[in-house]
Amino acid sequence: MPDYRDIYQNIPQAQRYHQLVSREDYQGNLLYEIRRLCNLAEADALDMGCGTGRVAALLAPHVRNLMVCDRAPAMLSVARQVLPAKTIIMTADNRDLPLPDACFDLVTAGWSFGHATEWIPGSWQVDVRAAIGEMLRVLRPGGVAIIFETLGSGADRPAPPTTTLADCYSLFVNEFGFHCTPVSTDYRFISTDEAAELTEFFFGMTLTGTRQPDGTAIVPEWTGAFSLRV
Repeated sequence: MPDYRDIYQNIPQAQRYHQLVSREDYQGNLLYEIRRLCNLAEADALDMGCGTGRVAALLAPHVRNLMVCDRAPAMLSVARQVLPAKTIIMTADNRDLPLPDACFDLVTAGWSFGHATEWIPGSWQVDVRAAIGEMLRVLRPGGVAIIFETLGSGADRPAPPTTTLADCYSLFVNEFGFHCTPVSTDYRFISTDEAAELTEFFFGMTLTGTRQPDGTAIVPEWTGAFSLRV
């Protein structure tokens, strides 16, 4: 299994990670789901644990104002190259945001909270509860929180890929009241060789996908969109 902390803290690795995630959701389903849940034209938005800006880049053309934060400088270095200059980019930990209460209409967190289950296996619940607490604290009344987490790479059907992530997702739903919508966010790589290289890099397993007539390769991916209106 790759060391994700090393990937996120190393600029060349972060750039390679961004190459991978730029291939995901070629159908555009994530933005469709976000817009279904929130009127973006009137939204001041925050993307927590933004990484290289994959979710924030979807939001940027549509929201009124956008702020992003992450605790990994290497990831933010890539995000600065991807996101519009007007985006406010801040180094911050999900568990302790240096922000006032009730200042956003939309707060997203993509593939960020679930890492606690790997990095601090004995007490991940503490970190996840703290991060969700911050997410809800900075939302205005009527605002929307959306947590994106994986429901399986290369899988035919959506399901938590580990029992610990299943427990984490149950915490989202049963303790905080989030609702989960499975979203198909398949990867489209330029070739089966690229699919194999990038999936091995990040997932620690080779997924070549299904070769298409134009030479591209499709690898199935499922994402859980856990949403809550406060």
